[in-house]
Amino acid sequence: MVKGDFASGSCSDKRKKELVDSMVDEEPSLEEQEKACHKAIAKWFTRAGINPNKIKLPSFAKFMSYLNPHFPPSASKVEKEALELYKECKEKAKKFLKDFDGQVTLSYDYMVLVNEFTRDYIKGPILHEDFVCLTAHFVDDNWRMKKWILGYTTTDHKIPKDDVYGYPFKNAVQDFEIQSNVSALLLPNDVDYDEETLDPFRKWIEEKGNNQIIPRVSLLYCCADLFRLMVDDLFGPLWFLLEDVRMLVGWGRCSSTNWNVTLFHLQQGVDLKAEDAFSKDEIYDDYDKPSDEDWIKIETYCKLTGCIYKVAKVLFEGEYSTSNVFFHLLAELKLMLNQELANADDDYFLGKAKKILERFDKYWNSMFLVLATASLLDPRFKTKYLEFYCSKKEVNVEGSKAETVLDYLSNLYARYAASNISQKPISSDASIDSSDSEKEEEEDYDDEWEEEEYDDDEVEGEDYDEGKEGKEEKKKDKEEKKPDAYEDFVLFQEYLKFEGSPRELHESELDSYLKEPVMEWNKDFKALDWWREESQKFPILSRVARDILSIPISCATSWDAYVVFKREPPEFVLSMEPELANAMMCSKKWLRL
Repeated sequence: MVKGDFASGSCSDKRKKELVDSMVDEEPSLEEQEKACHKAIAKWFTRAGINPNKIKLPSFAKFMSYLNPHFPPSASKVEKEALELYKECKEKAKKFLKDFDGQVTLSYDYMVLVNEFTRDYIKGPILHEDFVCLTAHFVDDNWRMKKWILGYTTTDHKIPKDDVYGYPFKNAVQDFEIQSNVSALLLPNDVDYDEETLDPFRKWIEEKGNNQIIPRVSLLYCCADLFRLMVDDLFGPLWFLLEDVRMLVGWGRCSSTNWNVTLFHLQQGVDLKAEDAFSKDEIYDDYDKPSDEDWIKIETYCKLTGCIYKVAKVLFEGEYSTSNVFFHLLAELKLMLNQELANADDDYFLGKAKKILERFDKYWNSMFLVLATASLLDPRFKTKYLEFYCSKKEVNVEGSKAETVLDYLSNLYARYAASNISQKPISSDASIDSSDSEKEEEEDYDDEWEEEEYDDDEVEGEDYDEGKEGKEEKKKDKEEKKPDAYEDFVLFQEYLKFEGSPRELHESELDSYLKEPVMEWNKDFKALDWWREESQKFPILSRVARDILSIPISCATSWDAYVVFKREPPEFVLSMEPELANAMMCSKKWLRL
């Protein structure tokens, strides 16, 4: 059109000047191009977890010079853009969380560099070795599980010594204005984090917030930490035997590694001993071997840790698990450990089995209510599994516990029903990417290339023919506006009060859900997908399910759940200043907004 105007001469001189000026204005200056280049690199590095100091490497500088010879990248400018990007994304994240009508769980994770093997391979100076990570967990309006880091800071940075436990939570809650959304705290299984130490924070948030649905913040504890501590109880006497077993089974370097790897190699040794391989093959004659007493310790570790791993594998090596799967899997572990204890024929084995069961039972009792409630919201179980479990003599649980869980869910449902926001189904929110936050980060780039979709109702000519659906909608609106003559009939209104209100005449969504038959077992079942599809049928109960299923029972998933010591921070943040580390770790997921 512009070319045609110029070519035909139909444009006035004034119009020509305006068009030329607009085209000049559209061309970015060299300064703007350079800033855009550094911003793009900052976004790339943030998504991929790359330290801006990588730019200083000669190989990277050469690579970038081929891509863009006009603007050689600067590490300091990329850092500056990363900080600005953090501020932009944070405003969007704050707005989203402030407007979010669901419940949020905050998890606290303390990470520290303890593996000397990792330290040896880190290039550059290590400025900080430990970090506190505070993460918000929730299910968005697209029924996708989200994990947003709200704070990632060193333990010696801005944390008052007299408020070590409550400050990270309080700071994040104030910063993001989510006083009325936080319903639970997920904590490490550490003696320092208990009711007494966190009670001041709980009281503070209950005073500052206005959570009418869940007024009392629950304290929950990490399942991965529980498994790590149980395994550590079993491993204690074995560390000096690892070198002998390593030589026997051809194990590589005995560095600090995940406990599932240690279990694999120790089980190799147990299997070889059972086959009497060490006596049959001369190759083992020159090796030191564990004594019979030592083999009892190794076999005890393998048998009991094997029970733990059998459950951990299902929980942590699959896709991110919602809270509904933890109850029946941990109940399975409890039963396995009790059976091992009952069959114990050795004092050492008996002592170890009792010790880890004692630790497990303490966790199980404190987490029973939330785990069992989440199980009720799994349509494959509902009340059936809980009733079955409580009926088993082996687990030593009174049957009244099932009634306690059902009463808790009923009361929770009643509070949701009384809330105005819960009267309508959850609707998809276009302000947040609907892709699963647990997928690979590379998928972020695909979002920019998705084709734009249009609603069929927006096509030209929609006013010409509304169709049957539109007419029915108008008819329905007209009927709703029609006055109700029965409102003025006193006798009939008294009858309604006598018989019960229209709402009471119908069973609640919870009653209707529990009365329906349980679903046939399907191991690939996705609870969030099911509740999304049923949200129109259960608008209130689906909100209860969304908030309960979003509770993370473990801070770690995948291989991070098997660490021997504390979980370690990512390598790229160890040589960063705290402010930049926080900006890049937080922005990683916020870039989706």
